[in-house]
Amino acid sequence: MQFDIYRDQALERLLIVKRGTNIKQLEDLQPRFLNGLERPNQVDSEVGSLPLGLNSEEVIEAVERHGYFASTHEASIKEVDG
Repeated sequence: MQFDIYRDQALERLLIVKRGTNIKQLEDLQPRFLNGLERPNQVDSEVGSLPLGLNSEEVIEAVERHGYFASTHEASIKEVDG
């Protein structure tokens, strides 16, 4: 399966759709989630790799069922005195 992978500049939001899907027509996503997503990277799940940490079976199932896989990530840094 071929995917378009969209990310925001801060790498906090991730959207994966079938290649060629118009993301502005995805009904279940809020427009606020789509704002700031960058031009997609294209990946073929048979030969390419999805972003690290993603379960490819889960992504493929979500794309087939809902038309997309969406995720948000929050990174935090904890300072430790040494």
